[in-house]
Amino acid sequence: MESKYRNFSKKTIPYALLVLFAPFILTDDYYHSVMVVAGMHAIVVLGLCLVMGLAGQISLGQAAFWGIGAYTSAVLTTKYGIPPIAGLVAAAIIPGLFAFVLARAIAGLQGYYLAMATLAFGYIVQIGIGEWESVTGGANGIIGIPPIGFFGESELGMYYLVWGIVTILLIFSLNLVHSRVGRAYRAIHKSEIAATSMGINVRQFKLSAFVVGGMFAGISGGLYAHYMGILDPQPFGLHESILFITMVVIGGMTNVWGALIGTIIIEVIREVLIALSHVIPELKGDIDTIVYGAILILIMMFMPEGLVPRIRAVYAKSKASKAGDVQPKPERGEVA
Repeated sequence: MESKYRNFSKKTIPYALLVLFAPFILTDDYYHSVMVVAGMHAIVVLGLCLVMGLAGQISLGQAAFWGIGAYTSAVLTTKYGIPPIAGLVAAAIIPGLFAFVLARAIAGLQGYYLAMATLAFGYIVQIGIGEWESVTGGANGIIGIPPIGFFGESELGMYYLVWGIVTILLIFSLNLVHSRVGRAYRAIHKSEIAATSMGINVRQFKLSAFVVGGMFAGISGGLYAHYMGILDPQPFGLHESILFITMVVIGGMTNVWGALIGTIIIEVIREVLIALSHVIPELKGDIDTIVYGAILILIMMFMPEGLVPRIRAVYAKSKASKAGDVQPKPERGEVA
């Protein structure tokens, strides 16, 4: 147990230093904005890692929970005058309730059927946001969403707020992985039948995984709404859900750190594509969707465990070979 937490601190200290000093390395406000959005995406992806990588439940509708959280906080603050912080709390609770209802409705589904059910849920939410004009503003959206006002409403203040929340949820996720709940999730991921035979309430734990993932996405959505100041239904569809899944897969679904690193990698690729589009006009439009899809296919074909678990396995193998030891086969269900 002691070595586990020593390793935990070895990983978190470089991460904390990087988060703390990154804005002073990339000083332009544009890069601060990119890092803020990357942090919001990281929150969603951490939740999706717990749902898919830890509990083994496929979700193609995570952008729907993101949208519910965004519109919850936006509506409460613009129409009812609720403070943004209270709106952010509601943005966590309401998507969590939606996730609870959805998880109860689809608790018996697995595999492709589960994927199709969550995909349908995502479409329903996006269409509902677009059609409920009296509340959401429909296609026109909502404008005038108040900023949270952290450290004077600056890009730097928002950066530290978002990445502070990322850090809190990262620590929560890492502790969850090594808890009794995390062990139950991994058992369900490997075999629901075996987990049931061990006395694990599969339905209850699957439901809790969806709720946690939905709440993470809702928190991110609330931050997104107050950061952007305006909302419309377009960002909360299948495109964003695929983006989140790509981030999880590229870093490693079964690894919490992998989810974070996968998010950063995709954000860097996104910025590279934007820069290239100014030079090559043909790259404008939906080229990013094609690139993300290609990355997803290549990762699943050649590196299904993801980038971080593969690097760890290669490092462990080289270290063992130098020591003259035989490297044991790594567990596919590792979630550190």
